[in-house]
Amino acid sequence: MQQQKPFLAGILFLLTGLAACDSTEIGDSKDVNQDKIYMDYHISCNETEQTVSLNFKYRFAGSAGTTLVLNEPSHVELDGKIMAVDSSEFAGAYYRAEKRSGQFAGKHSIGFTDNNGKKLENNFNFSWPVLNTLPATIDRNKDLVISLNTADLTTTDNIEITSLDTDSSFRYQQAGPVNSITIAAKDIQRQKGKTLTLQCLVYRNMPLQQTTAEGGSLKISYSLKPVKIKLQP
Repeated sequence: MQQQKPFLAGILFLLTGLAACDSTEIGDSKDVNQDKIYMDYHISCNETEQTVSLNFKYRFAGSAGTTLVLNEPSHVELDGKIMAVDSSEFAGAYYRAEKRSGQFAGKHSIGFTDNNGKKLENNFNFSWPVLNTLPATIDRNKDLVISLNTADLTTTDNIEITSLDTDSSFRYQQAGPVNSITIAAKDIQRQKGKTLTLQCLVYRNMPLQQTTAEGGSLKISYSLKPVKIKLQP
C-alpha cells in the first residue's frame, strides 16, 4: 500500500555526497590501488529549468570513501570530452557538467581511465519520464490515479508525488516496477484551495556495464514540471 511519508531515497539522490556519512576529504588517484576506486555517478534533471547536472566522483574504498583527484594519465570523459576537476569544502573533489536537456536527449557515455591506462566505459540513455494526461478538473471526493509513461522501471527505481503550495501537504512514494500512484480522496479533501498543484519526481538506479572491483553506481533523478488541477466541488 502506498504511504504518505517522506521518501528517504530521494534525499540521497539529491545530496550527491554532501551527507555527513560521505567523506569530503580529497586524495590523489595515483596513491591508491586502482581496483579500490569506487565510481560514483549522479545526474539531476530539472524539467522546469530544462537543465541536466552531471556530478561524477571517484572514491577510495567504497561509496562513502575519500574523494579522488584523477592524476594523469587517469581521467574521465563525457561523450569523449575530458572533464576538469573541481572541489569544495563540502563536496570534496568532483567532475561536473551542466547541459541543456533539449540538447542532451539520447545515448551518452562516461569513460573512466585509471592510472594503469585501463578504460571503463558506461553508457546510458537520457529521456524524460512523461506523466500521462491528467484531467483538468477532478472531484475532491474521489481518489486520483497518476501514472507515468517511462522506460521500464525496476525494483531499484522509485517515483514520488508531492503537493506544492498548500498548508495541507502530502507526499506519496512508490517503488518500481509499478509506474502509478493513487492519491487518496482524504488527502484531496484536506485542500482548502480550489487548485491542487502536484510535482512528480523519478529516481532511477541504472546498472553500470563496466566497473572496478570496488564497483560503482549511476543514479539519475528527474524533477518534472508541476501540474495544476482544479478541484470540485
